[in-house]
Amino acid sequence: MILKKKIAATPFGFSSCKTFSALTTGRIDSYSHSRDLSSCFKSGKVLEAEKLFDQIPERNVVTWSILVHGYAINGFYRKCLGSFSRMRSLGFVPNSFTLVGVLVGVQNLRDPVLVQHVHGLILRHGLDPDPVVATALLDSYAKCGSLEDTCKVFDMMKNPGLVSCNAMISGYLQNELSEQGISLFNRLRRTGFSPNASTLMSVIKCCINLEMERLCKSIHGLVVKSGFDSELSVNNSVLDMYSSLTDLDGAITAFENMEQKDVICKTTMISLLIKLDYANAAINLFVRMRDGNVNLDAVMAVNLVSACTVLGDLRRGKQIHGQAIVCGFELETHLANSLMTMYSKCRDLDSSMDVFCRMSRQSLVSWTAVISGHLHNGQPKLALELFMELMLRKDYTLDSALITNVITASGDVAAFELCLQLHCLAFKVGSTSERSVQNSLTSAYSNCGNMDFSRSVFEEMGCLRNIISWNAIINGYGINGLGEAALALYDEMRTAGERPDSVTYLCLLRACSHSGLIKEGLSIFNELSGDENLKLENEHQGCVIDMLARAGCLTEAREFINEHLDTLNPENLRALLSGCGLHGDVELAETLVKRLSKQGIMESVDTVLLSNVYASVGRFQDAEALRLSMDQRGLRKKAGISTL
Repeated sequence: MILKKKIAATPFGFSSCKTFSALTTGRIDSYSHSRDLSSCFKSGKVLEAEKLFDQIPERNVVTWSILVHGYAINGFYRKCLGSFSRMRSLGFVPNSFTLVGVLVGVQNLRDPVLVQHVHGLILRHGLDPDPVVATALLDSYAKCGSLEDTCKVFDMMKNPGLVSCNAMISGYLQNELSEQGISLFNRLRRTGFSPNASTLMSVIKCCINLEMERLCKSIHGLVVKSGFDSELSVNNSVLDMYSSLTDLDGAITAFENMEQKDVICKTTMISLLIKLDYANAAINLFVRMRDGNVNLDAVMAVNLVSACTVLGDLRRGKQIHGQAIVCGFELETHLANSLMTMYSKCRDLDSSMDVFCRMSRQSLVSWTAVISGHLHNGQPKLALELFMELMLRKDYTLDSALITNVITASGDVAAFELCLQLHCLAFKVGSTSERSVQNSLTSAYSNCGNMDFSRSVFEEMGCLRNIISWNAIINGYGINGLGEAALALYDEMRTAGERPDSVTYLCLLRACSHSGLIKEGLSIFNELSGDENLKLENEHQGCVIDMLARAGCLTEAREFINEHLDTLNPENLRALLSGCGLHGDVELAETLVKRLSKQGIMESVDTVLLSNVYASVGRFQDAEALRLSMDQRGLRKKAGISTL
């Protein structure tokens, strides 16, 4: 009875229910705000999250921690630190989630001093035993390059878990200490450590950096043994490893054994095939991919366009260009640059310029591609005009690749003053120490007939000289009629330990031809023929024929042709035909023209050359008859071009 009275007297009714409702509503609102705030940050809606945070009436450590962490994961690192400072100034004590967010922000600012300050706070609040905090801390030290502190944090962890071990291996990898990363992995395995996919991907990257084939194959074996060969991400890493080693057999085996294949692994495989000059195989692989409903992306399009560039396949290149237009990434800078290069290689400069002009903003690589395209298609003047247009814009920093192309163009038009100006420009932008620039200057000055400047640049190169440098200076002396100097440089090159390549022999033979050094030229040709590492090309044979013909040794030239008849091309025969005109050998000229006609490779130039032979011996009526026959057949002699 007394108990009932006490219960009845207790003000539990309406007022107590109201208090309970207020308490529960406050908790629900707080949870709801935290949930919505976290959702906004996870969705990348930072402005919306900031507005929501400002509307929260009573903020607690949870909402502040979400704000700090949210800024960090969305790349607002300084706002992350600013929010953390405000939170602490208001008296809130950070928890493990807060400090992990701060560490994410600090590590991306790459400031090791800030990491040390946060480390001090972690120790102060006694959160260093927390494995999540410790892992974030060692990851931050590693990303800031403080590997000594990273190792200290890892060593202080009593029982580092899988995530912590992965972070430590990754830390070694990030700091280019791949060998230590592999060593740690081996130590952990001896303690019974079981890797996951992330571990193996980091270890594979370490193997790639070390470029040790046996080690790479060992880790591949471990991947299979551990049962991770069904993981697509791990398989992609294995394939990338073999691609880095340029091990085509290993890459093919890994690729064929993959149960699942995505656009990443197929792009890697196509890129490797192109790198190893299997351009046809790369395109065929893409065709099979299309059958498997794998869509084209920008990276793959760049690789395929590169394959078409190697093959000189304009038709397929245009098809890929068309697909890129349909997919909407035609004018992405890397792809547009590749398209311009492909069109230039296929001698379609109109299409190359069309891509260039349609780009919203051309990069320096774009300008280099279009200038190089005109240069290598025999239009150095247009290449120089484009360069002048680029210089007027004044918003590009020139690099050695562009300067090399422009210097080459100035040499092609024999513009000595322009070569001097570009040489000064190379000094101004700091490119004169680049080997490619010095090689192009050596060639350009030679083409302008100034061997003193050419030799000066060559001598200044010193230890930077390579076979291209030697070929450039030898060719320079050759084209300027200084064959003996070219031969002397060749002897100097051999003494310096540089092995000649096929271009070296071509330059030497041309030098001997221009200077009438028959004996030396034949000796050089015999040396080339006896070199098992080099292939005898038509150009080499053509130089010998031209050399003999220029010197009036037509009988020897005819004997040379008869000895190498199976490997000669029409241009080699025309070299001798031209020599017949110089020395009035009508009989040999007629024999050569009949041979060309019989083989079905007769051109208008052959008729012109024979006409010149007739004219050289006074048979003007025969010469005129040949010219009239050309007119009747609608044949026209190709006009000569001079760059002077």
